[in-house]
Amino acid sequence: MTERLRQVWEATDYHAVAAREMLVSELLAREVDVHWGDRVLDVAAGTGNTALAAARRGGRVTASDFSAAQLRVAEQRAAVDGLELEVEVADAQALPFADDSFDVVLSSFGVMYAPDQQRAADELTRVCRPGGRIGLVSWVPDGRAGRVQALVGAHLPAPPQAGPPPPAPTLWGTEEHCRGLFGARVSSLRSTVLTHEFCAASAEAYASFLHRHLPWQVLFATLEPTALRSLLTAIADEWERGNRATDGTFVGCIPYLQLVATVA
Repeated sequence: MTERLRQVWEATDYHAVAAREMLVSELLAREVDVHWGDRVLDVAAGTGNTALAAARRGGRVTASDFSAAQLRVAEQRAAVDGLELEVEVADAQALPFADDSFDVVLSSFGVMYAPDQQRAADELTRVCRPGGRIGLVSWVPDGRAGRVQALVGAHLPAPPQAGPPPPAPTLWGTEEHCRGLFGARVSSLRSTVLTHEFCAASAEAYASFLHRHLPWQVLFATLEPTALRSLLTAIADEWERGNRATDGTFVGCIPYLQLVATVA
């Protein structure tokens, strides 16, 4: 499943979406309190939003992701911004770094999609030094993003696999689940539900935008045209239910969990 996901992300032009989520990463880097000179790892970094936010605070940052294509964009962005950034192609479930290598380990809407959640959590704590901080942001299960992801999942054929399906990625968006994943390996953990806003001409336009720039475009290719149109309409309707705009445009208010843990 991990290899299948990697291939999907390699074929995805995700940066258009990531560019609209930059504030989330800046807030996370501030909340985790990245200091000048901190050794920072961004796990499942994608095109580098959170890695670059940490680098802007003076961190010595490594961005890791299993998609080399996404990391190339992160490198280009760092060069444009005049920031130092190391990149490493890596699976979040098997990070190629020694124990206690980093002062801060971060992930924004990234590690939550690793199929084996326990292995991913184990790796986050393993590579972070005692007293170091882990900072994560994840969509909450009962928020609009979680509902849309559940809607998409319900309409797509299950991939061939042995055993039960992996747990929902949005479980990372609950403090209780994260406490269970980290267990005694963290000495403290706190979280806050924040809201991010996405703007578009309409809910339909936003649904179409995501269709073009998320891995959904690869997965939706398995659907018949009528089924695809029906699903896109259902997605747009779900987004519209979370629309706070009253002028005919779309301002989607989407809650997410911001979590900070200290490694024991």
